[in-house]
Amino acid sequence: MSFAFTRFDVLSWFPRRATLVPFAFIIVVGVVLPVPGMAIVTAAFVTSLMLSAPFLGDERDRLDRLYGVLPISRRAVVLGRTASILLYGIIAMIIATVTTLITAAARGATITGDGLVLGYAAAFAIVGVSVGVQLPVLFRVGYSRGRLVVYAPTVLIAGAAWLAQATGLLDTKALASIPLGLGAGICVGVGLLGIIIGTAVAVRLYVRRELR
Repeated sequence: MSFAFTRFDVLSWFPRRATLVPFAFIIVVGVVLPVPGMAIVTAAFVTSLMLSAPFLGDERDRLDRLYGVLPISRRAVVLGRTASILLYGIIAMIIATVTTLITAAARGATITGDGLVLGYAAAFAIVGVSVGVQLPVLFRVGYSRGRLVVYAPTVLIAGAAWLAQATGLLDTKALASIPLGLGAGICVGVGLLGIIIGTAVAVRLYVRRELR
């Protein structure tokens, strides 16, 4: 049932200009900024910002009412929506990877496998935090009342990085000394934790929500 909803969800909000234009933005960033992996990180933040798009479609097309009468569980809706959002992130990451490799080849730059692995892990952590923060709010109150939460993950991550740097907790040399496997593992763990907790909380809150 969740797979069927994912397919329905993808068809309802993917084929829109507002959903596809951010893919072009990823390409532009990857071409304009000569920083290896920048397109990959951009893809993660684009996914974070686009997380609210299907909820906007729900309200605009009054799909919330439809979900309330269809023979489908609230849990299936949440799981299906989460899957469609992650699918968007995967597509964004593929576009970012192709852009990164082509741009590097055109400039004669070398992209290491370690750099790509760390970039993917960091991007996954960003998406996981975004899902953990946004999904429960959007499923509980909808897009109109919860749309500002779309900026919360970006502000949270940027604020934490600034605070760590200002207080001396963010040491570039110390970070560079962290083994790749450990650093990537921590990022993946954060991402998984965010997705699992965010989805579980969203299910509980959405079950209690009155759809009308």
